[in-house]
Amino acid sequence: MKISLLFPRWTGVYGLLSVLAEKASTWPPLNLCYLAAIAEKEGHEVRIIDGQAEGLQNEEIIEQTAAFGPSVIGITSTTPFHHVAVELARQLKEKMPNVPIVIGGAHITVLKEEGFDPVFDYAFVGEAEASWPVFLKQLGSGGNMREVPGIMFREGGKAHFTGSAQRIDDFDALPVPARHLLRMECYKMGTLRGTKQFATIMTVRGCPFNCIFCSTHVFGRKVRKRSPALVIEEMKSVIRDFGVHHFIFLDDTLTLDRNHFMEICRLIKQEKLDITFEGSTRANLVDEELIACMAGAGMVRISFGLESADELVRRLMKKEVPLESYMEANRLTNRYGIETLNSCMIGLPGDTRDSIRKTLAFLRKSREIKQANISIAVPYPGTELNEMAKRGDHGLRLMESDFSKFRRYNSAVMQVGDLTPEDLIKLQNDAFVSIYIVPWRWRPVLKKSGLLGLVFTFARLFKSLIRGKVEFLTNRQLGL
Repeated sequence: MKISLLFPRWTGVYGLLSVLAEKASTWPPLNLCYLAAIAEKEGHEVRIIDGQAEGLQNEEIIEQTAAFGPSVIGITSTTPFHHVAVELARQLKEKMPNVPIVIGGAHITVLKEEGFDPVFDYAFVGEAEASWPVFLKQLGSGGNMREVPGIMFREGGKAHFTGSAQRIDDFDALPVPARHLLRMECYKMGTLRGTKQFATIMTVRGCPFNCIFCSTHVFGRKVRKRSPALVIEEMKSVIRDFGVHHFIFLDDTLTLDRNHFMEICRLIKQEKLDITFEGSTRANLVDEELIACMAGAGMVRISFGLESADELVRRLMKKEVPLESYMEANRLTNRYGIETLNSCMIGLPGDTRDSIRKTLAFLRKSREIKQANISIAVPYPGTELNEMAKRGDHGLRLMESDFSKFRRYNSAVMQVGDLTPEDLIKLQNDAFVSIYIVPWRWRPVLKKSGLLGLVFTFARLFKSLIRGKVEFLTNRQLGL
């Protein structure tokens, strides 16, 4: 069979900010590459169209898909952009009404029947790699779809779920993702060491932690690791086949198993791969020996989820990492020349203007923290935060059911105590000014995002300042 796997362009919903969104978030769809590799192994012909990376509108995606003449079409989506996938599927149905369309991803996994829009013929729930070849075999032979675990389909006008899919316990059994089906030259990322063409890679699936804002429904809490030797072989193939020397590790917590990742770093150095890489982890899961090892292997950027400096907020969100760990972790990464991003949120349970001030004061006072961003907490379906908002715990109130508004920037869907969604959006903008008005943070923006990024930063600063009083910007609060 011919199989089309599609990733629609989603950044258009950000309007003028879409330029920055594209620079920061146009990543290879690794999930589709895994499915494509499995399908090719089974003898199928596969094409991946990444509308986001290739800058394609729906009309162009549909034209290319129709020209390929697929027997089945697969689309992936996340919650805030699920409506984009639905619209693409609707237009595909108009053009190719007899071609079945499959949806997969985190959104449908959590919502199941609720997210199973009539425009889709099938849906994959959870990890799809084990069910995918079984599905293709049944589809190609006209077999019984009830024999395919982990999918939804319609029978007699009603959605039918076949039960949970088999989890991939042997991560090593998966083939190398079919990156040859992507235009790898389209994936570029700004770093403090210049713009780099990059590939994504995963060494661990699953996360054992309980942060209320995160959903673990796709990969679950059981941790499964890819052997370091196979990780290195995959990296070698990327270097050899595409000339790519920068990697973004997609592991939820890169240093969860310290020895596992140190062995990967040891092999990178032993094989003299000459690469750079980045990833995210918890600040209390690094130490100087580990940081030195990662820096020596090529790490150039790391991200820590700081979230909030307020102890009550941190306790309610179940982020059990001491605040002191972030100070020490940033000191270490600065010492070894690793660019470090500290991600924070506002609008979490227990948040008030005072708790947000506390977080911003913490960020302002520490010159060790070179970069930080402020997002608005989103109660994604399947998270504990979503359930808390529905129940009204800790002053939370869910104000919006339109998932297209479940975005982290310039959008808010919860009231938190006396903070309305409009308050949170204003506070996010003011917090951005509070962080980036200090000149010693401008250089990282310029080096990472270029002149355009710096212009956007100053435009945002200027807009907030001329709008009127910026709540967090007195000389005393800035320490000036």
